[in-house]
Amino acid sequence: MAVVLSPLLIMGAIHAWSEQQFSRQLRFHELHQSAQDRLRQTDAMLVRARMALRMITIDDRELTCNEIGDRLAVLELPLRNTIRFDADGLVTCNEVGEGLVGMPMPQLEWNDRMRKGVESFEDSGQRGMALGDPAIYLLRRQSDALGNYSGSIALTLSLEDIVARMSGMSQSSGVTVSLVVPGGQVIGSNIVAGIPMEWISDGAALNKRTYRLRPDQGPPLDVVLLPLSENGLWLMVGSPAPPQRVEVILAFLVPILAYLAALLAASWIADAMVLRWLERIRLRILDMRSSARYALLAPELSRAPLEVQQVAEAFDDLTSRVSKHESDLQLALVQMKAAFREVHHRVKNNLQVMLSMLKLQGRGEALPETQSALKVAAHRVAMMAAVHHTLLNEGDLDTVEALDLFNAICNQVDEQKGWGEGGRQIIPDVTPGPLPADLAVPVGMFVLESVSLLCPEADEDEVADVTLHFDREHGDCRLALTCGGGEEGSVEMDRDTSLFLSAFARQIGGTVSVNAQEDGRIAIELLFSIPVPD
Repeated sequence: MAVVLSPLLIMGAIHAWSEQQFSRQLRFHELHQSAQDRLRQTDAMLVRARMALRMITIDDRELTCNEIGDRLAVLELPLRNTIRFDADGLVTCNEVGEGLVGMPMPQLEWNDRMRKGVESFEDSGQRGMALGDPAIYLLRRQSDALGNYSGSIALTLSLEDIVARMSGMSQSSGVTVSLVVPGGQVIGSNIVAGIPMEWISDGAALNKRTYRLRPDQGPPLDVVLLPLSENGLWLMVGSPAPPQRVEVILAFLVPILAYLAALLAASWIADAMVLRWLERIRLRILDMRSSARYALLAPELSRAPLEVQQVAEAFDDLTSRVSKHESDLQLALVQMKAAFREVHHRVKNNLQVMLSMLKLQGRGEALPETQSALKVAAHRVAMMAAVHHTLLNEGDLDTVEALDLFNAICNQVDEQKGWGEGGRQIIPDVTPGPLPADLAVPVGMFVLESVSLLCPEADEDEVADVTLHFDREHGDCRLALTCGGGEEGSVEMDRDTSLFLSAFARQIGGTVSVNAQEDGRIAIELLFSIPVPD
């Protein structure tokens, strides 16, 4: 329906545009005709003033300014003042105003131009010398008997009086008449003070158009501008802008309303046939994602259009395949976790067997050195078995909880060293968090070798505790073992211990350092990094 009504909408827009253009042309011709009548009247007044000034200047008698004014009175011109200037451009007499004698003319370059031979000169928009309101200056050159320049006579025509006479001739009360001087200032209007300069530019006379003025008060005005024969002076005729015709509005509004009604009907049909069912599909998918339970969608959309039912059937088929695939993956994951736990269990059992064999071998050795070496090896195997036992009980295959790991390591160290409650022991200070499972055995062996370095076979009176501190900041980890009670610098790593610590540090991917502090405490520190999950 919307497509069918589109040509109607376009035709209505074209009709409304053509009606608007026709009304603008009709409006221009009405205002232009009114302006032409006033233009002819104004030009006739200027022609009479020029002719009268020419006749006065060719008269042989030296008339005074009052005599000139009396002669011009019969012409009924909007004359404001009569002024005579000498050869230097200074006032010698005037008809209106006091104290003007001896004053220079408003523009001294006027006098220079007449001195150079210009017979007549006109200027519009200048302020009158006596009363100060804008006026038209008509100047004509005078010569003496020898033909030399002796001065000039000027007539000033009041722009306010010209506008008042044109307004008095108007037959329509809705038409306003005013004059525009160079600079865009409007004379004779109490509504508009000025117009844009581009409206009275050099090529503006060729633009036959109606301008729209929006004054601060009152309705908008349609104005027409025509140039007068006086250079730089324009006649402006304006009238309140008429309201928009109802036919033009309806020609454009009715197709728009019909088009909107068609769009509304099309959207309702689309919602009833497609969008409503798509929304139900979207909600069902969200429910499936939140509950992780897959239910058939096709039965719920049995009343939907055929295409939507086909989409629901395809979705149910895909859902069943995905559900079966996920079930297979879950079963495989359970089997894999069980296999990993079985591996850790078997490794732990094998290490227990090795531990028993080492203990039996140590009991049958006669040399103390051999017994000591077998004892150290048994301690290391026992530590690996304890770590695998911790990994066996972890829920995640790739990581191990740091608190569980270090507790198991500390318990194993206490058991191997024979430390118990109320005596010497290793105290864990661990920041919880996951560690990679691959680092569990190297970390346990590193702690065991570090404790062996810090706490060799000591006297029974030696009860200084060992502190195990572990913390992390993002992916940077720090493991420190500290033991007190010795003298500064009293701990030195033998060759085997140094090799073991360095080897485990390299396997972890960190650096190891042994520091003797001022208070007699010894610290072995391991710095390493672990990947940070996104």
